[in-house]
Amino acid sequence: MASFTMQNDKVTVVIDEQASEIHSFKNNKTGIEYMWQGDPAFWKGRNPTLFPMVGSTWDKILHINGKEYRTGNHGFTRNSLFTCSEHDDSHVVMVLKDSEATLKEYPFRFTLQITYTLNGDRLDIRYDITNENDVTMPFNFGLHPAFNCPIEPEKDFFDYHIEFNTPETFRWKVTELNNETVLPLNKDALAETVIITDPKSTVSTLTDGVHGVSVGYENYEWLAFWSPQAPFVCIEPWHSHADFEEVRVPFEEREGTLFLEAGKTWTTSYSIRIW
Repeated sequence: MASFTMQNDKVTVVIDEQASEIHSFKNNKTGIEYMWQGDPAFWKGRNPTLFPMVGSTWDKILHINGKEYRTGNHGFTRNSLFTCSEHDDSHVVMVLKDSEATLKEYPFRFTLQITYTLNGDRLDIRYDITNENDVTMPFNFGLHPAFNCPIEPEKDFFDYHIEFNTPETFRWKVTELNNETVLPLNKDALAETVIITDPKSTVSTLTDGVHGVSVGYENYEWLAFWSPQAPFVCIEPWHSHADFEEVRVPFEEREGTLFLEAGKTWTTSYSIRIW
């Protein structure tokens, strides 16, 4: 497996072929590493792409066109080997295509292209999914980037909080905000995942007021935050979601399932900025 580096005078970013994950996003001046490094004592993931499933269905089975398919939590992309098709100091393009292995878990042919573009201290990430079938393709999609918390090793987890660029009002289990821009970090709540439906914000920032990492997103229907009693926080824009309760309908009828016509390409994006 190979990794590919982008860099400028401000930051250095490393993308790995395995799962097309960001392995590093560092500030060149301070040396601070913002990305979670995948310590398996807590969670070996880093920032997987969630496709063709976000989370799991209630019975852990994808019921598609009357047949049953089994894929892991969040789908197979998080465990797949990508191919780098383009690379220079400011951009990397990674590609994943269907295979005999993926077709056993999800019966559709596809091309997933991830384009990383470095703009100063901001990394823009675009996803292009092409339906390579002659029928409409149902799928789920979401993002799962994890960031070190504390960002500065000498700080404490609870020195940090989430800031929204637009006030949020929501209730999810024990977490509730009423037209507020700050979400305090509650380890027990984060271990169960905190989810906002139809977020009003377009930027969420993990910060202690000195350093921070901002995730930019638009037109995502769900926004999740997760930390399994661990030294990281995930900020996760989702177009789809796992089953929150018992749901016994075909994959095509699940809330959050997206549909792509034959031969068409679906595109979404988000960004990460460090400071």
